[in-house]
Amino acid sequence: MTFHLGEEAIGGLAAGIIGTLLGFPLDLVKTRMQTQLLSVSSSATKQFSTIPLLLHILRTEGISSVYKGVGPPLISLSIVNTLSFTSYSYFRQNHFHGQDGWDINNAFSGMMGAPIFGIVTTPENFLKTQMQVDNVQSRREKLSGSKSHTNHQSSGQRQSQIQQRSTGRFTSSLHCAKSLVSSHGLPVLYTGHAINTVREAAFVGAYFFCYEGYKGEFQSMIQRLENIMLCRSDSASQADFVATSLAIPMAGGCAGATAWAFTFPLDCVRAGVQGQLIPLSPTFKLQKVGALETLNNLLKSKGITGLYSGVSPSIARAFLVSGSRFSAYEGALWLCRQSGLTSQR
Repeated sequence: MTFHLGEEAIGGLAAGIIGTLLGFPLDLVKTRMQTQLLSVSSSATKQFSTIPLLLHILRTEGISSVYKGVGPPLISLSIVNTLSFTSYSYFRQNHFHGQDGWDINNAFSGMMGAPIFGIVTTPENFLKTQMQVDNVQSRREKLSGSKSHTNHQSSGQRQSQIQQRSTGRFTSSLHCAKSLVSSHGLPVLYTGHAINTVREAAFVGAYFFCYEGYKGEFQSMIQRLENIMLCRSDSASQADFVATSLAIPMAGGCAGATAWAFTFPLDCVRAGVQGQLIPLSPTFKLQKVGALETLNNLLKSKGITGLYSGVSPSIARAFLVSGSRFSAYEGALWLCRQSGLTSQR
């Protein structure tokens, strides 16, 4: 197997676009549950499970809110997927010599690109998180500023006003970036860079390690089933092709779910750091809440379970996205080779 940059770039681009568009609505739900900013009323976010929470957002904020902030991840994840698949393939073949199956060298191969991934994904995650909680942050600011004028109103009237104020501070991801940078400078985009890079390294290591392991397990299982059901009526090459075709999305989905479950506490802390309210006032001295402080606050307020707020939509999203991502990646490579668009491996 030779290394071909063009194939990896096309495969990574396909994986990034398809995975992002399919998984973004569940990512929104996950972020709202992590930051506990569903509303400013007495109702707690944890009272909503995944589907009711998504329906609540659609009902009170509109369908456009489901993809609010999708621009930055759509761009950055296309870049990151190109980098991650390319670097993994390169380091696995040329340095760590990872083998099929459960080989720890596959994890090391995946982790090599994490410092670069962090540089790309930190601004994307920051802007995405700010946009995903923007509607709620805006309502929080408005209600906090007008608290003295609403004390005489009933709770029903206040809740009605909350639900009507669905417009946030930012009209787009670009507007969000410009507003925050003009108020606090370019470094504000790298809020939470350290915790995000650590999370990236842990995730991609577990991701590729589990993918290769699960793929081997599923291939063996499917081939055994074929042997029993078909009694080897197909040729061995046809059986291997079918087993591989089915094993790729299954292994990708399980690898994504496993990697997210493993690294979710890190992502919960990251979301808390990057989802904090940042005022749009140049005169306001910004005092960011760090990862350790966020972790301590979560443990004090909700205990260890606070590190798994939003884990259900995250794992569901990971299975859907990762399964489709690896299928898109392998499918794009196959099309490149069959069409002659790139050189054959």
